[in-house]
Amino acid sequence: MNVKEAATLLSYVVAAMPNIQDKDLAPTAKLWANVMPDISFELGQQAIIKILRSKKIPTVPLPAEVIETVDSIRYGENKINAPSDYEAWQEVRSKIDYYKPNQKWSHPAIEETIKIIGSRNICGGDYNVADRFMKVYNRIVKRSNDQYENKVTLQIIDNTSKDKKKDILTFIGENKQIILGRKAV
Repeated sequence: MNVKEAATLLSYVVAAMPNIQDKDLAPTAKLWANVMPDISFELGQQAIIKILRSKKIPTVPLPAEVIETVDSIRYGENKINAPSDYEAWQEVRSKIDYYKPNQKWSHPAIEETIKIIGSRNICGGDYNVADRFMKVYNRIVKRSNDQYENKVTLQIIDNTSKDKKKDILTFIGENKQIILGRKAV
């Protein structure tokens, strides 16, 4: 979405919330456009309407709320992310068959995990095969989520001007201990 589209979406929010009708939301529109460049106007519009239909506290939705709602629209309420490790393991236990190697799985992370561990090892596995499956599966899901977030972040940085890009990269360089969750040395 671009700034004009974000401003249009914010106009829906302003119309529904009288307490913010006298506020200047131009900076918020710019922020939304920078944080959510990967969301189309149509999906954003659906998400805002869905949020406004259930919002009880009159506040402007945060980008994370809009992104989560867009994901729920795209993938359905229960398909925002990959299934939990336990759900994935239950699916594998119920469907895996050594003699039918081309099973259809509900999520690509399940298939990738089975390829890494091996269907033979899962079918004839010992007592800790469930633990191994869940550890590998969780790493694959985390890596997939991180790759997606990195791709969106790079897209955001590519869409910023050179001056702002330099400011963003300087900020990240100066605050990488905070960003990475480490204590400053």
